[in-house]
Amino acid sequence: MTHTPLVLVQAAPAAEQAPDLDKPFVLPRQGLVRTAADHWFRSLGIHPHVAAEADGHEALLTLVALGYGTGIIPGLVLQHSGVRNRLQQLPAPSGPGHLAIGICIRRADLHRPLIAAAWAETQPGQSNRSEHAAPS
Repeated sequence: MTHTPLVLVQAAPAAEQAPDLDKPFVLPRQGLVRTAADHWFRSLGIHPHVAAEADGHEALLTLVALGYGTGIIPGLVLQHSGVRNRLQQLPAPSGPGHLAIGICIRRADLHRPLIAAAWAETQPGQSNRSEHAAPS
């Protein structure tokens, strides 16, 4: 459906205006972001000091906001995070990459009205969106 960049964040206000790769990192324990981060670190030839690992994006952002280290997170997650005002995005000349955002629905669930409507919105040229929302 779309892509989102992986971004570097630190607790605000961050002393640095660029990431210091020698300082601690807070990373996801596993998953696509961790794989991308590991690949990025390898491409830079560094072995990061991992101060903490989190099981979810919001947990990771909370640890970063508390000052545990620099985090790597999807930009879309940062935009919608409840702690975004306590974080500062750092510029990275060669960032850790992008994530593809998609949707998966079980075929057996397509008969359910809400799921069918959501699925219809994802189909190219099949959008039923109107310019103005209908009143509730």
